[in-house]
Amino acid sequence: MYKVKKQNILMMLKFLINQELQIFHTKEIDNKYSISGDKFVVSEDLKKNRIAERILHWNTLIKKSFDYVVNTPTKDVLKTRLKLIKQTPDCTDSIYEHITDALKGYLEVSDLGSSEAFIDLMNSKSAKTDDINTFKWIKEISQLEALFNKLKVEGLIDKDYKLNNFKSTLNGGLLEEVEPIKFNCSKSLSVYLYQQLDIYGFIAIHLKNNKVIQKITGVKGVAQVKNNYGDKAPKDAILIDKIITSL
Repeated sequence: MYKVKKQNILMMLKFLINQELQIFHTKEIDNKYSISGDKFVVSEDLKKNRIAERILHWNTLIKKSFDYVVNTPTKDVLKTRLKLIKQTPDCTDSIYEHITDALKGYLEVSDLGSSEAFIDLMNSKSAKTDDINTFKWIKEISQLEALFNKLKVEGLIDKDYKLNNFKSTLNGGLLEEVEPIKFNCSKSLSVYLYQQLDIYGFIAIHLKNNKVIQKITGVKGVAQVKNNYGDKAPKDAILIDKIITSL
C-alpha cells in the first residue's frame, strides 16, 4: 500500500511540474526568438523537444532526490538536495513549492514523519507561507481603473464590487490580506484573465502565479483549470481579449 501511495505522489508531482515546465519554456523560447516586439515564428518541434528534454531531467532529479532523503532523512541531506533543486535554472517558485509539498507527503507514507528531514521541511514551509505577495500592477493606474470598469460593464464581476477592493488585489502587498474578487464568470475565464495580464505585461512576473490567482479568484486547482483549456482559449475568452487589448 505504501508503494502505491508513493507512486501516486510522484505521479501527481510530475503532472504539476510538467505543466509548469511547458509554461516556462514556451515563454522563454517565444521571448528569445521575438524581434523588436514582433512575433517570430518558432517551430513547435523546437518547443516540444526542449520541454521533453527538461521533463526527463526533472523526473530523474526528483526520483534521485527523494530516494536520497528517504534513505538518509537528516536535515543536512534534505538541505543539500533542496539546494540542488533550487539551483536548477528552470526551477520556478511554483515547482519548488510542489516538490516540498510532495516530499512532505512522501516522507509521511515512508513512516518518516518524525525524522529530522520531515520536521525541518514542516518548519520551513510554515515560515514561508505568510511571505507571499500578490501581483503588482506595473502599468498606469488609469489602465487598472479602466480594466475594472470594463469588467463591470461586461458583467464579469459583481456590480457592487468596489474599485478600491479591486486595486488592493494588484498592489503587490501580502497575499494573505487579499479578499477574493466577486467574479460572475466561469473559473476558466477568471484564470485566463490573469494569464493575459501577465502575457501583455500589465502585472509583474510572479513565480507563484497559481497560488496568487487562486487567492484572488477563489478558484481552487488553478493548474488543473489551466490544463483543461490548454493552448486553446476558454469559452468567451474574446471578452477578456478585447478588454485587455483596449487598455
